[in-house]
Amino acid sequence: MRILLFLLALLAFLLGVIILASAKSAIHEIEAFILFLIGAVFISGAAILESMNLLRKKLEDLSHISKR
Repeated sequence: MRILLFLLALLAFLLGVIILASAKSAIHEIEAFILFLIGAVFISGAAILESMNLLRKKLEDLSHISKR
């Protein structure tokens, strides 16, 4: 899931750059910056998922140690 979020973030950023480079009006610039924000949200979601996965693994390791 985190890989999908990273790929979507990359796609949103690239689309934002392409739209910003070819912007002909303020509407296009706003659309590009909205895509940058969407990409930032995707990256944040991927980072949260990664930290939750690491925390889960640490808790599983601790539970295995405490059962011994």
